[in-house]
Amino acid sequence: MNNNEATTPSKREIRFVSNTLHGSPNEKSNSGPLNNQNTTSGSASMIVIPMDVDAEQTVAELNVTSASNLNPMNTELERHDYSPIQPYWFYSKKNQGRITWIPFSLADVRRLDDAYAQNRAVIATNGNRYDVNLVERTRTPVYWTDEPNQIRRSKWFYLPENDSRFIPFDEKMNEILENLYKETCRKQLWHKKHEMNDGKEILIFHSPVIMTIQSTEGEITHWSNFSYETRTLKRGLPEMFFDEIRFGDKDPVQHVCFVVHGIGEACDTKFRPLVECVEDFRETSRTILQSHYKSYVENGDIHRVEFLPVYWHSDLHMDATGIDSHLLALTLPSVIKLRTFINTTLSDILFYTSPFYCQKIISRCINEMNRLYNIFLQRNPSFNGQVSVIGHSLGSVIIYDILASQTPASNEEASNNIEEENSKNLCVSGTGQVSIQTEKLQFPVAYFFALGSPIAMFLTVRGIKSLACDYTFPTCKGLLNIFHPYDPVAYRLEPLIDPKWTVSPVLLPHHKGRKRLHLELIDGLSRATDLKQKMLDSFKNTMISITDFVTSYTSPTQATPTISSSTLEAQATTVPIISQAESELRHANDNEDTHIDEWDNRPIGKLNQGRRIDYVLQHRPIEAINDYLFAFASHVSYWDSEDTMLLIMKEVLKLDNFEPEPQYETIEQMIKSNVLNYFVKNQTTKVNELLPYLAKSEQRSNLIIDPSNIEPRTP
Repeated sequence: MNNNEATTPSKREIRFVSNTLHGSPNEKSNSGPLNNQNTTSGSASMIVIPMDVDAEQTVAELNVTSASNLNPMNTELERHDYSPIQPYWFYSKKNQGRITWIPFSLADVRRLDDAYAQNRAVIATNGNRYDVNLVERTRTPVYWTDEPNQIRRSKWFYLPENDSRFIPFDEKMNEILENLYKETCRKQLWHKKHEMNDGKEILIFHSPVIMTIQSTEGEITHWSNFSYETRTLKRGLPEMFFDEIRFGDKDPVQHVCFVVHGIGEACDTKFRPLVECVEDFRETSRTILQSHYKSYVENGDIHRVEFLPVYWHSDLHMDATGIDSHLLALTLPSVIKLRTFINTTLSDILFYTSPFYCQKIISRCINEMNRLYNIFLQRNPSFNGQVSVIGHSLGSVIIYDILASQTPASNEEASNNIEEENSKNLCVSGTGQVSIQTEKLQFPVAYFFALGSPIAMFLTVRGIKSLACDYTFPTCKGLLNIFHPYDPVAYRLEPLIDPKWTVSPVLLPHHKGRKRLHLELIDGLSRATDLKQKMLDSFKNTMISITDFVTSYTSPTQATPTISSSTLEAQATTVPIISQAESELRHANDNEDTHIDEWDNRPIGKLNQGRRIDYVLQHRPIEAINDYLFAFASHVSYWDSEDTMLLIMKEVLKLDNFEPEPQYETIEQMIKSNVLNYFVKNQTTKVNELLPYLAKSEQRSNLIIDPSNIEPRTP
């Protein structure tokens, strides 16, 4: 075989690709014609024509091919008229050196389109957390400091070779491609080659669905393998972005929560910063609102809850303090990565026990929360809700010390609490520290949520063995200690308030309205085993007492019936055992909510207004395999926990007298409650809003639309 035979595809290979492009069946293919049901843009991206094959020559060979092998091509099927579409807005996100383009929400796109039409320079997006500069095409955070992101307004996208995510073109390239595509549709010049970038790239419009840009540099090898880069083009919003597009945050805010991180800069197992973890928190809150407060949201009674991150680690480790450089000079050269990790994370605990650095950390957190609160009021002037704080790990200890040292807003309120404060077991910040200066928060705190908190351990190290039952925060009325059962950093608070308190922490109900299945199974088996054993013991003791009673009256040697000591013991144990067994039977069918309500009614101090403080999450089935294996993951599992978010939303929305709606466990109940209809309605609304950004192709038929508009398929 010569070189020409090795590099030139056979007529059968040319025929197969040509048939696939034009929708004709292949003689040895079971795929059938190209239609809307079995062809998507993803599969079409795998069909390209190599540069050494002339498309026009291929079509000519196709026309003279035997009719027994090919169906005649209908030229009317290849005519595609031009229809304009609207560009969609994207912003870039840099992660581990790689740039990813994320679509804006539908609400933000409407704002950006209006601002673009009105030639406005700056517009607020993402719930007023970011400002977009339409002149510079940048997106900058408002509440925290970070590098600005680039934004693009695009209707053309490309898929790089060996990649699975489309990238939007810049606006200059969009204009070039749109003009070429419009000219191609007007003259019906499909399969024509267009030279771009000084002849270094070749653009081919095979059809409105199949479009490629190929680099001319590099040698062309075999038909099925290219040594140069091939980029698949897409006009209109690609389908892969449909699931990523959200409706967007509405302007009214119901409640504000400040989130304080723990040690180090990374907050989860993916080593993401606090901003991204709080974004997960924010997304989970939207899900809980839609699932548990659906009717309130539809009626406009409940608005969104805003979560704002509070940073303190960067101020402690910045160059001005010189901590990192000083520690680096003292650090041994062995296992350098581990020692660097300890210097930037675990050392934060030691810094907080130092009076000097403890003062810096607390002052930073207070000033940062006041700054964020003032910015929030400027951007949300109609806000009249309340504020809560959330602390994770060491961040919960920082919040605890800040709230413990606050003073009431008015002098009258302060004078009324002088005697009460004198009787409190007040704690101080830092180990061996007499006092610390604390600035005042410019807002009252409604609730304090501690996630994976070591507060009890820090207080014990400070010499506080117990908190007085009447101990409260001067400006905060509620404290909830939420922890995972395998979290090695978390500690309970209720036994510290009352040493005699031995009740287990409150088991948080699952966000779907019941226990996890494996926990229900374990509880059911243990309950059945205990009840069976108690009933057998009761029956055994009863039979023994009856036998002793009959024997005492039928024995000829005893004139006067006497009761033996064994009979007395059996009778003494029979009554309580029977009553206990009956009690077990009576409560065998109680649900988890009943038990939670019973524990909630038991007062435990005043730190949470007499209500329960410790709440434990339900572990997942896979975590029960080895609790040591999932110990670290459990400490950072709160950011995406629906159960944690449900408790937070319950408490903050209860301030405005809103209670969650009951959840449904079966599909039939969901249909009866109109939940599925609500989902279809919202999904249909989303699709209708996306239609102006989609090209007329098979991607429209792949969307979920209103079932009433779907016509039955013909066999």
